[in-house]
Amino acid sequence: MSSENRSSVGRRRFLQAAGAGTAVALAGCSGGGGDDVVRLGATYILSGFASLYGEAAERGLEMAQSEINDNGGIDGRDVEVIVRDTEASADTAIQQMRSLVEEDNVDGLFGLDSSGVAQAVAPQAAELGIPYMITHAATPFVTSPEGEHENSVGNDYVFRDANNLAQDMYGAAQTAAELDATEWATIGPDYAFGYETWDYFQDFCAGLGVDAEFTAEQFPPLTTGDYTPYISSILDAEPDAVITPLWGADLTTFVGQAEDAGWFDQIDHTLFSVGMGTDLASDGSPLPEGEYASTRYDPFVPDTEANNSFRETYYEEHETLPTYNAEGAYRALYLYKEAIESAGGTDPDAIVDEFTGMEHSGPVGDYRFSEKNQATVPAIWGTVTYDDEWESNVLDPVNVYDANPDEMADALADSDLPTGV
Repeated sequence: MSSENRSSVGRRRFLQAAGAGTAVALAGCSGGGGDDVVRLGATYILSGFASLYGEAAERGLEMAQSEINDNGGIDGRDVEVIVRDTEASADTAIQQMRSLVEEDNVDGLFGLDSSGVAQAVAPQAAELGIPYMITHAATPFVTSPEGEHENSVGNDYVFRDANNLAQDMYGAAQTAAELDATEWATIGPDYAFGYETWDYFQDFCAGLGVDAEFTAEQFPPLTTGDYTPYISSILDAEPDAVITPLWGADLTTFVGQAEDAGWFDQIDHTLFSVGMGTDLASDGSPLPEGEYASTRYDPFVPDTEANNSFRETYYEEHETLPTYNAEGAYRALYLYKEAIESAGGTDPDAIVDEFTGMEHSGPVGDYRFSEKNQATVPAIWGTVTYDDEWESNVLDPVNVYDANPDEMADALADSDLPTGV
């Protein structure tokens, strides 16, 4: 583990010209592009309670698309991206990916924001025989080979460039070990992601020898408007600390109502496992300073030319720090560029062969893809601080936990849960 305090980072403020957009617009129509175009399909949540994630991903992929095309494209061919809305629905996501493959003839796919959706989509990628780079959805079961667990759907065609839930909870358990808290509770969404987060957190705490007792759990449905009864139930249990994987508009709604209920006065520590995933909606509440949050990418870590350049360029365009969904989508295009150029073409099986075991470097740092097609990126947890210079929540100090596959497997040795790494 490494720990870093945020130092003052100088930067210029930029004003966007009225009506300015990205240099290369996203493709919005169907039809083959010919041999002079590499066409990719992206599937994200672009409407509803979690549309902020899709909007951030679009920003990141637009930025990468523009950079790549301005610098000779992919082997001299422009890259074109068709973006589709999954509506956070497995059925819709499957329809969209099939349309992209069968009607738009895309050469590869990337995206996905929901763990439940990802588990439904992964087998379809194998059936269609096309590579799918997941940039957000975190369930370990999509990079856990089929047969390893009853929920495992991993296969040769599905990869993930962001850290998964197991890597994140490995860091969460180590964060918990450093806190003066023994009684833990959770409040999470009522689907795979919420339950998996709680299961992995408990099992990693046990495997790492964290002194922890698990006392209460609440799983409100997605798009819950009134969290009052769930908040009251947790407060009545009087835990020392709570871990929550609430996300999107659900997170902002919860935070506001929790503040009104005196949550942050009564509970010593709250860990937000996807707290740094978006710029919180203007009508929501920011994460309280002093609490803990994780991220799949930190705009200040690592302190490298690649990350600093990405952060500055993104801020110049959007006047906000890049989120992990923007970085994950940005990096997906560069992964495809490297794989296609190395393969010498867009044959899907050749791209898959190149992705398998690939070593890569981007804003997130240096990493490789494990035998299970999961990027070996670290878990990042830190203390929530509001930075006046950047006008944004940041993590300061920030702790980087090397989620080593062997060490994670050892920690889960007494559990039936797969690492997915």
